[in-house]
Amino acid sequence: MINQKRAYSGLNGLDEAIDYMRYGDSVVWQIENFKEYAFFVRLFVEKSVKENKNVVYFRFAEHPPLIDHSEFPNVHIKEIDYTPGFEHFVMSISDTIEEEGSETHYIFDSMTSLQVAWGADFMMGNFFVVTAPEIKRTNSIAYFAYKRNHHSFESMARIREVANVLFDIFPGENRMYFQPIIVDERYHPSIFLPHTVKMDPPYDIKALTNGIDLAHYFSIVSAKGDVDSAQNLDNWERFFMQKKTEAKTQNDLRELYTMIFGQDEHILSIAEKNVNMADIMSIKARMIGVGGIGGKATGMILARKIVEKNLPDISKLLEPHDSFYVCSNLYYTFLIKNKCWSLKIKQRKKRGYFTVAEIIKERILEGEFSDNIRDQFRRMLEYYGQSPIIVRSSSLLEDAFGNAFAGKYESVFCVNKGTLEERLLAFEDAVRVVYASTMDESVLEYRLKRGLAAKEEQMALLVQRVTGSLFKDYYMPAAAGVGFSYNAYRFSKDIDPHMGMVRLVMGLGTRAVDRTDGDYPRIAALDHPDLSAIKKKYDSDFSQKKVDVLDLTTNSLVTKSLEEIQGKMAPWFKNIMLERDRRHEAELKILGIDKTLYYTTCNNLLKKKEFIGAISSILKTIEHAYNYPVDIEFALNISKDFDFVINLLQCRPLQVGGNGIRESLPAHIDTSDIFFALNGGTMGGAYSQDIDVVIQVMPKLYYEYPYNQKSVIARIIGQINEYYDNTDKVIMLLVPGRIGTSSPELGVPVTFAEISEMSIVCEVSYEGAGYMPELSFGSHFFQDLVEADIFYASIFENKDTTELYNQDFFAQESSHLLEMTSDIIDADAADVVRVYQPKDGLKIISDIESGKTICYRP
Repeated sequence: MINQKRAYSGLNGLDEAIDYMRYGDSVVWQIENFKEYAFFVRLFVEKSVKENKNVVYFRFAEHPPLIDHSEFPNVHIKEIDYTPGFEHFVMSISDTIEEEGSETHYIFDSMTSLQVAWGADFMMGNFFVVTAPEIKRTNSIAYFAYKRNHHSFESMARIREVANVLFDIFPGENRMYFQPIIVDERYHPSIFLPHTVKMDPPYDIKALTNGIDLAHYFSIVSAKGDVDSAQNLDNWERFFMQKKTEAKTQNDLRELYTMIFGQDEHILSIAEKNVNMADIMSIKARMIGVGGIGGKATGMILARKIVEKNLPDISKLLEPHDSFYVCSNLYYTFLIKNKCWSLKIKQRKKRGYFTVAEIIKERILEGEFSDNIRDQFRRMLEYYGQSPIIVRSSSLLEDAFGNAFAGKYESVFCVNKGTLEERLLAFEDAVRVVYASTMDESVLEYRLKRGLAAKEEQMALLVQRVTGSLFKDYYMPAAAGVGFSYNAYRFSKDIDPHMGMVRLVMGLGTRAVDRTDGDYPRIAALDHPDLSAIKKKYDSDFSQKKVDVLDLTTNSLVTKSLEEIQGKMAPWFKNIMLERDRRHEAELKILGIDKTLYYTTCNNLLKKKEFIGAISSILKTIEHAYNYPVDIEFALNISKDFDFVINLLQCRPLQVGGNGIRESLPAHIDTSDIFFALNGGTMGGAYSQDIDVVIQVMPKLYYEYPYNQKSVIARIIGQINEYYDNTDKVIMLLVPGRIGTSSPELGVPVTFAEISEMSIVCEVSYEGAGYMPELSFGSHFFQDLVEADIFYASIFENKDTTELYNQDFFAQESSHLLEMTSDIIDADAADVVRVYQPKDGLKIISDIESGKTICYRP
């Protein structure tokens, strides 16, 4: 219901023509130039100031100011910067509207400036669609404007759906014409007639009712108001068409690079050297919606172009990509369409940061897409046909220098079977799941910890065909993994960190980037791929025995044992990829069980020099182009003749950790003063730190602690972590086996939030119980450690990387556990977890050159 309280325009004839403006109205002026708009604005402001109304002018455009502040000193001018992006701009305006209160009179610069700034009409429309309800909610009134024939019909239609009053303005000789196009809930017989207004006081206004006046008016409209077919296109499309014909040099492409790849100067400089107009148009042809393609998609494209330009022979080994890009602005459009924006405003408040996110997440999962976007989704799915695809997050901040967001957002496989409509529904569900993951608690916590909570984070999507082969009912690549141009985990003194490494698995790469319970991906230094990261000879106990595949019968991602899947493999494939577990077969035979067992270490792949050489060259070449260490994700397909193709899926700057403090190792230390000494086995760069607190989980006692209560130990560590929150204490944690595992028989099942205050984490082996460090370098868990500046070390009982480990180093000191935990702890748990505050001090030094690390009493 329209508010009946009148607001005055400053032109009596205009007020009478539309039966007055009302509080709550968003009044839109379709103009030819800003001077026409300024005429009506000035009169409105004069009238509002005389009535002692609170007037606010939002200044953001390039055109001259609409009013002179010296003439209207009581008008509040709010300068808003639109360059940080849509969310920053809209939220800043929303905050002001909230602060100014009800019955405020607002003036906005021309919205056409936003089209230029954001590259797309659609985002200008989004701005109006979310701002107009704020005007209505606060019972205020606002003037907006946009230039005629500069915007797509679709964007203008969205504005018209929300506007309460819309005027069409045409200039004439010594007069101006205006015609009301929309007037909400007001009507009289002449309300939509064109009117003329004299430009000089007393600004006489009259409706055009006779044929001669109307004929003259429509001759002006015909001359000024022509449209062309380009208005069927968003400004985004028109801009690309213009650049395609006009751009002559790489400098001319700078705007296109920024629109697609973002504003990071380092990334833009790489794009300028490796991406040309043909590449840009190829990307454009596969974009859905408007906006940037996000960090993950950008990294993938740049890596491929770098290889193509600098390694033409190896480029022939790369599988061509045929990815699609669901652009970043579609994310905001989806939120607005599904009534999430007002909640997103509330979420910005401290108390709503986590709680409101849950409501937004629910709405996202139930949200709908516009018919236009669904049509674009259909065309993409028609292209892929029955080939499996994966919907991957590619947010604007993701895979950036300093913030990887590794594993934080969801990726969803679509097996892509069924009718087109069935595949469309499955794809839309996948998009919703990735969008909803922006509201996951772990993501919000990550953003908070990294100082990114207030930074604009639009979610674009990278849609990739899943490369692989059919194994009867299952689909997978031969192998997949992650590669690193710098090997921060030096597990042998013979390894050169600068030669890089790979973390490799058979099947889908999900097992390469996630910590896998009971399985060990193959870690190989590229200069010594034969060396084992765990034992001198790679052993089936510490190998991969499960594989992730797409099950075509259930349309799902599943984990299968090699025993289950080996029967579906061709003999030649099995010979290349699998190894017989003869030791365990013999043990079963003693028990009367005759069974064939398999495991894989991807050994034959690592023996193939062409593969190792190709990965090494790709990593070093991209590192050189980035002028920074990088990591890549890739998949590998092989033939019967052991030919191979590599699918380069992702590339990002590599965070290597360490605090960068180089300090010489002490020359002579008594053995009794050494807690542990390592020759390799750490992750990170140079590191030197005094230690305030040591948390030690005793391996044998943890093993003997009741299995169904082992989670208690993890919660105790979480309580200690909380106790030291914001204390600036340097804490070292030592745990048996894998930290963060979900299987207590393999280690301690803490969450990352429960170790967030730790400075150093050590995984300690205990062969008596089968506890073994998982060597998570390359996994998403590793990225969390690095980005949280947590130094990592693995300590083994019987390995040349561990020169000394004195488990009973603190035997003469008292544990402080009971002083800092809030819950009652049984005596056994208090014995398993011990907290020491070294009375004589403790220090750790890691030397990046020698690979040696020592933790000692200084």
